Amino acid sequence: MRAPAYRQLADRLRADIETGVYAEGRKMPTEQDLQTQHGVSRHTVRQALQKLLSDGLIYRVQGSGTYVSGRQSSGRYLRSIGSLDEIVVWPDTETEVVEPFRTEVEPSIAARLELPYIEVSRALVRRMFQRVPFVLTRHYVAPELGDKLRDNGIPARGEGTVIGSAEPFLARPVAGARQDITAMNAPAEEAELIGCQPGDAILLIERLYYDTAGQFVEFTASHFNPRRYAYRMELRRRSE
Repeated sequence: MRAPAYRQLADRLRADIETGVYAEGRKMPTEQDLQTQHGVSRHTVRQALQKLLSDGLIYRVQGSGTYVSGRQSSGRYLRSIGSLDEIVVWPDTETEVVEPFRTEVEPSIAARLELPYIEVSRALVRRMFQRVPFVLTRHYVAPELGDKLRDNGIPARGEGTVIGSAEPFLARPVAGARQDITAMNAPAEEAELIGCQPGDAILLIERLYYDTAGQFVEFTASHFNPRRYAYRMELRRRSE
């Protein structure tokens, strides 16, 4: 079968990096330039660059651009994140819908979303790398949005994310996310679904997404098996 467009583009860019067309430390072309050069969509360009980020071949400098690092990685699923756009893309992974969206009474979650009632809509999704599960995520949205997403088959199997698929149904675009990372002992249900033992050390990553008006649109709680997942951020001093 023909590889997806983003993988074809990622392979071409990888070859350019390996042959020195884009040398280590060199700034990569902009997304718009790559879109024009290769005749693909902006979404395809972003997915391809995220794949190279995950492989450690490039890094991003806020306000400056994307640069070649030349480093490779192997083993666990490695994710490099430096922007919201990279959060909503998971190259080379696949989701499994454990539970579709349904309305439940969750006062504490409703309060975090600043809803005027105590009900939320929740979905449970497991993500796999090379068919091996590594994260279990609970997605929470307002009941009205949850009904729309369920009726449109969201979440679904594949590489996509709930927040990325939900954006067309929002009144305003997603502008950002607040994130908390906590180490904890794996509860029994989470342990079984991400391939570890109850009580093992795992990561809990919570995100609260908000739109351009500052209104919260989704809360997620993700339990990661750290033996199958690595999380990396590039922190670099900005040039004067």
